[in-house]
Amino acid sequence: MKKLQHSFLLLLFLAALAASCGRSEGGQLVGVANRPKWKGINPYGMVYVPSGSLTIGSGDEDISRSLVAQPKTISIQGFFMDDTEITNNEYRQFVDWVVDSLALRKLDLVLEESENDQSPPQPSLDWEARGDIDWEADAEEGGDGALEDLFYQGNERFAGRKEFDVNKLVFEFMWYDWQGAAHAPRGKDVNRTSFIRRETVKIYPDTLTWVRDFSYSYNEPMSRNYFWHPAFDDYPVVGVNWKMAKAFCYWRTKIWNMAGETEEMSEDFRLPTEHEWEYAARGGREEASYPWGAYYTRNAKGCLLANFK
Repeated sequence: MKKLQHSFLLLLFLAALAASCGRSEGGQLVGVANRPKWKGINPYGMVYVPSGSLTIGSGDEDISRSLVAQPKTISIQGFFMDDTEITNNEYRQFVDWVVDSLALRKLDLVLEESENDQSPPQPSLDWEARGDIDWEADAEEGGDGALEDLFYQGNERFAGRKEFDVNKLVFEFMWYDWQGAAHAPRGKDVNRTSFIRRETVKIYPDTLTWVRDFSYSYNEPMSRNYFWHPAFDDYPVVGVNWKMAKAFCYWRTKIWNMAGETEEMSEDFRLPTEHEWEYAARGGREEASYPWGAYYTRNAKGCLLANFK
């Protein structure tokens, strides 16, 4: 009987040992358990440009053969890129988001949220209340006037129309300066806040560029209608500088994360580098003078194959 009890206890010990080995490394190098699963992303409207190489430096433009820039081959890591330019309607989504965020902040529609139990709550906009904004009442002079200062006031109003003051459409964001951190003096105790950049950008497109850049053309209708008229919804947005494009990329990353579309360790949306842009534009024809492979700038009908300045 005692031998049977010993056998039973031995079986229990072996079962417990096997179970514990299944939950731990068992002294082996197996990596960290329960890591988040990763699967490739496929953002809407974007195409994947596979990895490859690109020769940069002197080329056909170096007519005098001065060799001021020796050619060299660099590697390009694969990346996603929009298959078309950002359209007016897509950029207008950004503008509308900024307008609504300003309204939510002025109406004090803010939530206190924390990422975990240890971190203090952080204020965030209550986007579920976005549809509850009463622009007629909240922006009316006879109402509470909480949103009134988002519109042009007094003599700045044209023909009595109530229009948003585009100078108030400001987007605030922060980004980490990886280049600055990488080239900081090593061996010194450098505060991380030295590389956190905060920017404030006016994001409304410069619609007057149609008149300013084309002095001898009658483009006043384009200045008035190009960004807002539905006929131009799918046309490329213009009047956007580099800082505005950078702010747009940050916002695009933000709404991607807010919608829960991202996986763990997803990269941010950003502008392509100069070499990435050239690599994508060449379309795999590295030795050709032009991306379409031919030596001519016109097709058989005499039409230009690209835009030239």
